[in-house]
Amino acid sequence: MFWLFIVLNLVPNFCLIFTEPLSAIGKIILVLVPLSIYMIVFSLFKRAGLMQLILIPVLILHAFQLVLFYLFGESVIAVDMFLNLPTTNASEAGELLGNIWPSIIIVCVLYIPVIVLASIAVHHKVVRPAAFRRKMITWGLVLLIIGSGLTAYEKRRDNTYEVKTDLYPANVMYNFYFACKKWNRSMDYPVTSKDFTFRATRDTAHERREIYVLVIGEAGRAENWSLWGYERETNPKLKNEANLVLYKDAITQSNTTHKSVPLILSAADACHYERLYTQKSVVTAFKEAGFKTVFLSNQVPNRSFTDYFGEEADYYKNIRPTEDGGLITLNNYDEAMLPFMQHYIDSLANDNLLIVFHTYGSHFNYKERYPEEFAHFTPADATEIEYKNKAQLVNAYNNSIIYTDHFLHNVIEILRASGSDATMIYSPDHGEDLLDDSRKRFLHASPIPTYYQLHIPFMIWFSDNYIEARPNFYQVARYNSNAPVATNHIFHTLLNLAEINTSHFEPEFSLINPVFKRQPRMYLGDHDNPINYYEVGLKKQDKEMVQQRGMDHTVNTSCKN
Repeated sequence: MFWLFIVLNLVPNFCLIFTEPLSAIGKIILVLVPLSIYMIVFSLFKRAGLMQLILIPVLILHAFQLVLFYLFGESVIAVDMFLNLPTTNASEAGELLGNIWPSIIIVCVLYIPVIVLASIAVHHKVVRPAAFRRKMITWGLVLLIIGSGLTAYEKRRDNTYEVKTDLYPANVMYNFYFACKKWNRSMDYPVTSKDFTFRATRDTAHERREIYVLVIGEAGRAENWSLWGYERETNPKLKNEANLVLYKDAITQSNTTHKSVPLILSAADACHYERLYTQKSVVTAFKEAGFKTVFLSNQVPNRSFTDYFGEEADYYKNIRPTEDGGLITLNNYDEAMLPFMQHYIDSLANDNLLIVFHTYGSHFNYKERYPEEFAHFTPADATEIEYKNKAQLVNAYNNSIIYTDHFLHNVIEILRASGSDATMIYSPDHGEDLLDDSRKRFLHASPIPTYYQLHIPFMIWFSDNYIEARPNFYQVARYNSNAPVATNHIFHTLLNLAEINTSHFEPEFSLINPVFKRQPRMYLGDHDNPINYYEVGLKKQDKEMVQQRGMDHTVNTSCKN
């Protein structure tokens, strides 16, 4: 029983030996140090099984870790994985849990019998001999001393090695602490940002009414947009749109919604993430400059910064209701937000507007993201995440892109019909894996992103009236269309489009500004540290795709102060 408990607690460590980029000594430490600690800990009480019952929370971490292996095949439970728990709604969780049942069965088979066996041992007062316990503690201490020496040597040999990031389960416990600390800081946001102001003003205004639209997509990857070279036609309407500027080399700064969307809406970026806790969003900047602001969402409020920013708007509307006030949400197509857009344009006829859409885009389960008439690629009924269903899953995903194409076309048509000086920026929060290569990766939000999660379709549309009023902005936007860009350009570009003055505006980040400057493209790491996107841990397959698509992959780790 003693050794059974230890071996089962070490299962994640054995798995990590084969998945983590550790040196030979690092892999020895990965098993030796936890083994020594478990030997000591399980010998503290004479009653067999009691310590294992006390360590049930650790078993839960092990179970979570094994599920993570099943999903992504590598890495330990990241900070973002913990934060995804409170920011994911029950409907999304249900869709995912139904597809990872094999991993759930595995962890149940491994760890439920352990708990039962420990409970039986405690109930029957099974005890371990004192001599055995002393022997195990002695050997545990010896192994711990050896492991500590190896750890000190490894830290000297490789100054990037740290127990809190490289030794399981210490690293997971640290990540949990970091996530709790980060969550508490976000809960304090209404207080820490209360007195913030952009001091936003405008020197000039257009003769006609102005409407600026930002559409934030969900899980949209550039690889499946025909405008970005995909062999299937997934953009039948947008391909015919005039004045549409496409940015072919665009990436997200995070592959998780709860981080990426706030980075789109604010002046915070991977290099200056701390701004998020004290500054407000672009919505408030537009309000201060005299605009009426509208925030329309098809995503369930999830207690993140996105909710705070949405509530800054003069008019906030969420179209994704819960069923009977419970945790399960009712599915609504993104198009259901368009009547509200039209309503505010008509009812606020004397005002300039900023309208923000937070769409549900191509979020899994893909076949539920579009009406039946958009099922151009069939069959597309499979919902189980299995490699044998890849063709159907890709069909359904492509259909969701066709529907997004339709949605954006309708936004443009409404803006065009308004006769205003209008622009629309579209950017997904991140991309998506679709069982693309031998790794068989699926979904997003993995601890280490892939090319498919990073590369996004990013575009700006200009109305004829806007181009007439500000032709230089359109010309500069087109000139910069081949530049390497990221989602942190959106905040500054929006302000520049509306000619809003504030000390928080940085013209070198605006895609329509003559002083636009190519910046190192940084990715926001799990501990909120900036990392050059090409050095986040991309695998050979990812780097091959980056180079194949002609994306800039200059390695520059500097951040602008």
